[in-house]
Amino acid sequence: MMTQQPQPQRMQQTMPEDGDGWHQVNAGPHLHIMFHPNRQLLGREADGVKRSSIVVAVKGKREQALRFDPFSQGSHYHIRPSLRGRQLPLWVEEGQKPLDVALAFFEKPLRFRGLLSQAEERNAASLVDDADLTRAARQIRELDAAAGHKPAA
Repeated sequence: MMTQQPQPQRMQQTMPEDGDGWHQVNAGPHLHIMFHPNRQLLGREADGVKRSSIVVAVKGKREQALRFDPFSQGSHYHIRPSLRGRQLPLWVEEGQKPLDVALAFFEKPLRFRGLLSQAEERNAASLVDDADLTRAARQIRELDAAAGHKPAA
């Protein structure tokens, strides 16, 4: 009789804390959303790539359900992000802004709910309000625009 080897645990990413450039986004009573206009990893040399990130968790949970990385190069998103998680490309066409491509998921609530369901958050997906998602997208755009107007440190 063969014994099954235990599967390695995927180290699921948790939500960032407020501060360090992360901004809490008002997304209604069912979601916890944070936005960073340009998340630079420690120890990484400056390469001119803008690294915006949007992380989504269900209220009351620390683990990220979704992460959107609409970088200026290599835009992608994750469902249930882990340290070695799969990156799904965000297809950015000529003339499109990567952040707008990511926020299209928020502005088309059925797509967003589908991603939440794929992240095994079907209950939250059924509770999310369309207006809350639209408001969250608008707030992320405002935070990104405000960050673009700050003088370089």
